[in-house]
Amino acid sequence: MGSMEAEARYTNIVTIYNSFGLIDGNMHYVEMTFLPDVLTLSAYEEILLRNPTYLRFLWNSIILTVPIVLGQLVIAPLCAYGFERMKFRHKEKLFFAYILTMLLPMQALLVPHFIVANFLGFNDYLAIILPAIFGSFGVFLIRQQMKGFQKEMLSAASVDGANELQIFYKIVLPNLKPAMTALFVLAFSEAWNIVDQAVVFINDERLMPMSVHLSSHLTGNIGFVFALSTLFMIPALIIFIYGQDSLSTGIGYTGIR
Repeated sequence: MGSMEAEARYTNIVTIYNSFGLIDGNMHYVEMTFLPDVLTLSAYEEILLRNPTYLRFLWNSIILTVPIVLGQLVIAPLCAYGFERMKFRHKEKLFFAYILTMLLPMQALLVPHFIVANFLGFNDYLAIILPAIFGSFGVFLIRQQMKGFQKEMLSAASVDGANELQIFYKIVLPNLKPAMTALFVLAFSEAWNIVDQAVVFINDERLMPMSVHLSSHLTGNIGFVFALSTLFMIPALIIFIYGQDSLSTGIGYTGIR
């Protein structure tokens, strides 16, 4: 009885594999083609026209990403300028302790983030956006470029009567374009692909970003998953193409290898 069941199971497997062209006698292979047998845009039509619910998840990703990126572009240069210009005996030790958070994996920070967010009453998007805005990587990236500025130029501006805000906005900030563009590209890439934070802090399935929603379709229609992934990839691809030169230049100025 056992041998008959095993033979039947083997026949089943061979039948299934043969239907996909994976087994031919004793040879196991995968038949791959450059183009699909049937070209269709039905998956894109379903996503964009027939079932716009999927666009809601894309919009959720935008709602999460835009405040994080804009917040980092505002906070990071100000913090970096403060660390560079601050007259404080232990500022390097403080800066070192600040960037130590870069060495910790994000999963290790989720528990303290959750405890603090729960204590402050933050939930959903706010619990994700605020910690991301004050991330240490952007401060480190921009401060590395600031170290290359001529101190005499900044001192001369102070002697001429410029205050710190004037020095920052009229002298420092205009020269930070490469590092700021690099930060923009990297911050967008990280925020656009948020998964773990969204799973922990967002309870409502309708508020999930597309990066999380895609995982629920991995076992479904491959063509549909491909269409969703393509639409999700387009904004990040456009930003990377637009900022790739500034990205390499900005990282080069900071001395990061």
